[in-house]
Amino acid sequence: MINYYIQFCKDLGRVDPYINDAMFWMVVQGREEPLTVADVARRLGADPDTAIPRTVLELGDHVVLEQSDHGVIVLAQNRYPSDPDIWASLTENAQAWGFWCLVNNAHELFYAADGVLVTSVAQISSPYGPECFGQDPAALDGYLGALRALGARMKADDEAGVTPAAPYPDWETALATVEALTGVRLDVDRFTREQLSVQVSGLM
Repeated sequence: MINYYIQFCKDLGRVDPYINDAMFWMVVQGREEPLTVADVARRLGADPDTAIPRTVLELGDHVVLEQSDHGVIVLAQNRYPSDPDIWASLTENAQAWGFWCLVNNAHELFYAADGVLVTSVAQISSPYGPECFGQDPAALDGYLGALRALGARMKADDEAGVTPAAPYPDWETALATVEALTGVRLDVDRFTREQLSVQVSGLM
């Protein structure tokens, strides 16, 4: 799965050279019944009646929403959860998994449920990571094996003074982890085709 995302990031980078360092991806699932795009738009503080077709790669402060069998997929560029209160409305009787990264190496893999941020995973691109925080830092332990193996490899290389022949697949491993958690696979088409988009609060 990691190899898939290594190729995915190469292909996406050919379409937009910046998106791999400024990506937001989240999947939101209702606990008792499926959520719709309109439901998630409202939970993000947007009016679904104002939704217009746009692609993720178009410039602007918007998020793109897609209905899927695995929940509502939210994609954006240069966005991250800036308001901690976002989880209260977004994950009421629901769950959300995702990953975001910015060009300055800020990043987070997260799991939120029932109104709170359950687990936040950081230091993904560090030989001392990953590090887990949140209400239950261990909630994603069963899914972090690949990230921990990557961190161990980075640490071993660092201590041995080894420079890798290719960049470490840090973001790629994080994306593969989100797929394992949600069953949703990213592809380039999701970034280039028009889907419903809205302006939201709670995401900077």
